[in-house]
Amino acid sequence: MSSTIGGLAAACTLAGQPKRRFQSTTPFVKAPASSSLGSVKPIAKSFGLRSPWSFRASMEVYKVKLISPDGGEQEIEAPDDSYILDSAENAGLELPYSCRAGSCSTCAGKLESGTVDQSEGSFLDENQMEQGYVLTCISYPRSDCVIYTHKEEEVH
Repeated sequence: MSSTIGGLAAACTLAGQPKRRFQSTTPFVKAPASSSLGSVKPIAKSFGLRSPWSFRASMEVYKVKLISPDGGEQEIEAPDDSYILDSAENAGLELPYSCRAGSCSTCAGKLESGTVDQSEGSFLDENQMEQGYVLTCISYPRSDCVIYTHKEEEVH
C-alpha cells in the first residue's frame, strides 16, 4: 500500500524544502556583485545590430537638405540615431529605396557637404564613398548635410 501526502504519492514529494539561493520575490535576478560579466556583449552588438530604442543621454539633431533631380529642395531634421531615409519619411518625403539594408543602390545619393556614418552598408566601395556617394537607408547624419538624391544610375 502506498502512502500519500496531500493527494500525491510519497515517492513524488521532496523529503525537505529546496534551498533558496535568492531571497527576492521579483522575477528579475540580480547578478552577484562579485561576478564579472564585463566580457559579455549584448547579443545585438555581437551581430552588429542597432536598436532604435536604445537609451542615449543626449541626441544631436542635424539639418539635412535633400535636393531632388528637378532641383527641388527639402530640409528635414534628422537625429543622429535615425537613418536619413527614415527621417525623410517621417517628414512626409518619398525617397527611393528597396532593401533598407545597404546592400543595393536604389536609395543612393551624393553628399555635397557634411558627414554621415554609413558603416552598416556593404554595397558601395571605398572609391564611391570617397566620391561622396551615400546610401540613405543606412546613413546616420554626423553633421548638417546637403545630399543630392536619386543617384542610383551614377553608382552603377
